[in-house]
Amino acid sequence: MINHVYGLAVRVLLVDENGKVLILKRSTDSKTNPGKWELPGGKVNQDESFDHALLREVYEETGLKIELGHVVGASEQNLHIIRAVHIIMSGKIVEGELTLSSEHEGYAWVLMETLGDYELADWLEDYLNKSTTFHFKDPEEVDKTDNSFDPLIKSIKTTFDKMSRK
Repeated sequence: MINHVYGLAVRVLLVDENGKVLILKRSTDSKTNPGKWELPGGKVNQDESFDHALLREVYEETGLKIELGHVVGASEQNLHIIRAVHIIMSGKIVEGELTLSSEHEGYAWVLMETLGDYELADWLEDYLNKSTTFHFKDPEEVDKTDNSFDPLIKSIKTTFDKMSRK
């Protein structure tokens, strides 16, 4: 018996030339996570590939056209009946100027180390706290008793460093 209906959402980690990550502040009228910060992206429509959905969502939310890199992690969000699975990918901006849609009321370019200073969407906070990511280093190096952001930040920073060299 299935207790939840699963939905798919896709998100992107966009980094600027200063090594800062783009986060968006959800509208205070949002049904989920009102007024909280998240990565750009959103739901995958039926009969839509997740990469196409991510390109579409980012453009709708920000006016930016992006190029996708690779999967850097995943997170779950438990709603009333739906359990949303968020696939998080790396990406880079290829054109456009940042213009927010009505879904969001603010944006910020932040250092990975300061993400914990923001009131984050539940799925993003869970992703950071539980390190439910695909690590880009030897898993033996990650201190399994440490519940801080450090292992994730180092892992994502390595990804950003690789992306910025391209």
